[in-house]
Amino acid sequence: MLSLIRNVSLLVLVIATGALVATALPTLWGGHLGGATLRFHMMASGAVVVLLPVNAITRLLMRRQPATESALEMGAFRTLLVFGIATIATMFVCMLPVASTDTMHELVELHGWAGFAMAAAIAAVVYTTFTREKTA
Repeated sequence: MLSLIRNVSLLVLVIATGALVATALPTLWGGHLGGATLRFHMMASGAVVVLLPVNAITRLLMRRQPATESALEMGAFRTLLVFGIATIATMFVCMLPVASTDTMHELVELHGWAGFAMAAAIAAVVYTTFTREKTA
């Protein structure tokens, strides 16, 4: 059951991260998010905010079982957690009434770079997770 929850949450994380990257690509060329693109980005981000902890908890619970994870798999997962939390935290701090306008602009830029790094990390997690299961 834990394996099913982990795999489904990872699948939805991959789809949501793909949507987030697709909607954020115009920002690399000086564009901005607005209108329907921003709404779609926000909907996909809700899935990431909910399912990243779900995936992390199921992976932690599965570590109690005898199946072993490689160092590469754990490294990819930890990288996903670091960049995922950084992506979520930068936008969360922007929503609080504590940052100045300049700080908010810096946080939004950091949010974007952390998000793109998270996308690379989730690709590494998918690769290491499913190559291990195929060889096991």
